[in-house]
Amino acid sequence: MTARALKIIGVNVLVFLGLLLMIEAILQLIALAYPSYDVLYLQPDKVLGWKEVPNLHWTWAGHNWYASDFSVEVHTNALGFRDLARPVGKPPGVRRVALLGDSFIEAVQVPLQRTAGQLLERALNAPAAQRVDRPVKWQVLNFGISNFGVGQYLLTWDRYAADYRPDYVAIFVAKFHMARTIKKFEDGAFLANASTRLWVRPTFRVEDDRLIGEPARDFDRFVKAQEHLIATEFSGRRSRRKQGVLTAHYAGELRNGLRDFMLASYRRIRHIPAQASVDSAADARLLDVNLRIIAELGRKVTNAGGTLIVLDASRYFGDSATISAALQGLCRQHDLGYIPLYDYLMRANADGIPTRWAGDGHFNEAGNELLAEAVFQWMTEHMRATESQ
Repeated sequence: MTARALKIIGVNVLVFLGLLLMIEAILQLIALAYPSYDVLYLQPDKVLGWKEVPNLHWTWAGHNWYASDFSVEVHTNALGFRDLARPVGKPPGVRRVALLGDSFIEAVQVPLQRTAGQLLERALNAPAAQRVDRPVKWQVLNFGISNFGVGQYLLTWDRYAADYRPDYVAIFVAKFHMARTIKKFEDGAFLANASTRLWVRPTFRVEDDRLIGEPARDFDRFVKAQEHLIATEFSGRRSRRKQGVLTAHYAGELRNGLRDFMLASYRRIRHIPAQASVDSAADARLLDVNLRIIAELGRKVTNAGGTLIVLDASRYFGDSATISAALQGLCRQHDLGYIPLYDYLMRANADGIPTRWAGDGHFNEAGNELLAEAVFQWMTEHMRATESQ
C-alpha cells in the first residue's frame, strides 16, 4: 500500500513538473516574441539628481516581463531629453512652449510623434491656428524626466529650460509630484539603488519662512553604484533583455496576492482601517513648500517674459479637491495659467475612453492627445484675449 501511494505521489509530482515546464516554455516563447528590457536610460545629474542619457537609443516596453502594452523606439537629444534637437538661441519668428514634468510628460510609452509635446506643436503650427497677417513657428520642448517632483521642475528651469526662452511653460502637477519634492530617496527608479537607500534627489524645505534647497547627499555614491552596475550586470551596456524563470515570477505574484488578501481579511475581522487617517498637518506642510516652489517658478518665468501654466492632474489620480483648490488659488494670486487637466481625462474615462495603458499605468496615445488638446485650447484662448487687449 505504501509503495502504491508513493508511486501515485511520484506520478502526480512528475505531471505537475511537466505542466510547469510546459507553462515555462510557453511564457519564454512569449517573452522572446515580445521582449521587454531593463534599461539604464537615466544617469546621475549633479543639479537635477538625474536625467536621461544624452544621445541614447533604446527600446522601451515597460516594466513587465514582456511587451504587454507597447514597444517603443526611444531617442534622446544631445542635452539628455526626449525631444528633437533644438538650438538654444530662439530664431526670429519662433515662439516656444516648454513642458516640465515627470514620466507622464517624458512619454516614453508612445512613439515620439504621438507624445503630447509633438501633438501640441503640430496643432499650433496648423494653418487653422495661425494668423494670416502674422504667422509664427512654434516649437514645443519636452523637459520631462521620469520620477521628477515639483522641486525638480524648478531646478530644470534654472539649469536648462530658461536658456531656451520659452513663451509658455507648462508644469504637470498632482499630489505625488508634491510628495517627491521632499522625498530624498528614489528606490524604485534606479536598479543601482535596489539594495541601498541613497539620497539621490535634491529636495526642498521651508525654514524661517524661506524656501531652502538641499543638494543630494549621496550623489557621488549614486554615480559609483551605477558605474558598477553597468560594468558588471549590464556588461558595459545600458540595456539588456529581461530574462528569468517566469513561473517563479508568477509564483511570487500569487504569494503576494494571497498575503494581501489575508491581510485585508484580518483587517476586516479586527475592524482595522485599511489606511491610516489623513495627516492634515503634514498635507499643509507639503502644500506650503510646493506652492512656494510653483510661485517662485512663476516669478522666474514671468521675469523671463513667459507665462507659467499649471496642468492640474490631481483629481485624476484620486487626490482630494483640496489640492486643486490650492493650485487654483495660487494661480489666481500670482496671475498664472491654470488648466484643470483632470477634467479632460476623467470625462474621457467616463465616456469609455482609456487614457492610460492597462499594465504600465502611463498615458497611452489618447491620454497624450487630451493633454495636448487641453494646453492648445487654453493657449488659443489666452492668445486671443491678450491680442484683444
